[in-house]
This record gives sequence, structure tokens and C-alpha cells, in this order.
Amino acid sequence: MADTPPSPDRQTANDQSLADAARELEPTLTDTVGESLVGIAAYENGEYSVPYRDSATSAQYTTEDITAILEHIQLEGIGIRAYEEYHEQSLRATVRVYEDVVTVVVPVTETAGLVVVLRNDAEHDPYDVIHTIQRVGSE
Repeated sequence: MADTPPSPDRQTANDQSLADAARELEPTLTDTVGESLVGIAAYENGEYSVPYRDSATSAQYTTEDITAILEHIQLEGIGIRAYEEYHEQSLRATVRVYEDVVTVVVPVTETAGLVVVLRNDAEHDPYDVIHTIQRVGSE
């Protein structure tokens, strides 16, 4: 159930776009977290790519809803530098735990990053997911 608005064109370490990196995450994360995987997205400068949405999510959220969520995630990223300066280290990821889902955001820049959404079923380790996202983003 893919829904792909305009693709972000931010490049990863190997000149791959973030949208392509997000697409490459699906098989790896499916192997790692199985049916816990809900969605994968990339964002940059107001453009969003959602290469994977499970069918239950597609039924619950419209494309407009997901775009609004990604816009808020991107806006929150603008404040990353302040946190990094305060802690004197780079922010690697943010994890939000809701009743039904866990959202993992790995920023690439202040306005670009990758997002993975998982079911909150305690069947996965967010650190493993973060490392997987970072590995694909740096290849």
C-alpha cells in the first residue's frame, strides 16, 4: 500500500535520495520487525515520500493526515540544533511511544529525515530500528 507524494531529493552518503533510502528500508525492517511495521517515510523541505503503509494504516489515515503528521515532524526538527548545543552532542533519533504505535524519527538535517512507524506491541527494540535506519541512510 504505497503512497508517494513528491520525493525528497536529499542525498545519503552514497548519493542515494532519502526517498530511495526509505524504500530500501522496507525489506530489512520487514525481516526485523515483521508485522509490527506500520509505515516508512522520508521528508525534506516540505516534500514527503511514503513508500510503505500497511493496509490498516491506509484505512485509518488519509494522505492529507499523513502529510500533516510529517509536516509536524519536520517542523520539530528545526529545533534540533538547540538540543544538540545544550547536550554538546548530535541527536541521533527521537522515539515517541503512543498507545498503539511507536514513531522513530532519524534526522539527516534540520529539515530532512527518515520516519518508521511500528505497532506498539513490545515485539521490537527501537534501538535496532534506529541502527537499521542509520545504516541504510549512511550506505
